[in-house]
Amino acid sequence: MKRVLLAFALLLVVSTPALAQAPAHSGFTVFANLGVGFQNDTFYEETATGLAGLNFGAGWFVTERMAVMGRFSGTVATFEAPEPDLSQASGVWAGSIQYWLNRWASVEVGGGYGVWRDENSVKDNGFGLIIGFHASVFQKGAHHIRAGVEYAPVFTDNAVHNIGVVVGYQYAK
Repeated sequence: MKRVLLAFALLLVVSTPALAQAPAHSGFTVFANLGVGFQNDTFYEETATGLAGLNFGAGWFVTERMAVMGRFSGTVATFEAPEPDLSQASGVWAGSIQYWLNRWASVEVGGGYGVWRDENSVKDNGFGLIIGFHASVFQKGAHHIRAGVEYAPVFTDNAVHNIGVVVGYQYAK
């Protein structure tokens, strides 16, 4: 019975035109977003809440579904562990691939330069990743209002894990 229900649900998803239609993107794309950020610092062994963004990217569609992009994703948060409280910014500059699953949802993965810096100018850099999922909550032509989640860890001696729950705009013709 479970298999029949699963098959029926998948059939409904595939047969729904808005979900089943493949995107037909081409040319230039650009986006920016911001939201709530969560920053986990392995040195402080603490997770702080702050701002995610302003995250942004620009690139070019190389196929109807896939764009190659230059990206930035990061967070700013204040940790309570040291006295007094300490603010820290952490982010990743990366090349990434954005792949549209259908007309409204996309996934993204990329890697590049990661850096964190606190308000006392203590900083470190290393390899960083960007992994994300975004969905268009409103679309008119090439203009998309999108919501999503981005994970952008910075791997140094004391790794910083950035998670952003974001809302923004993307132009994707």
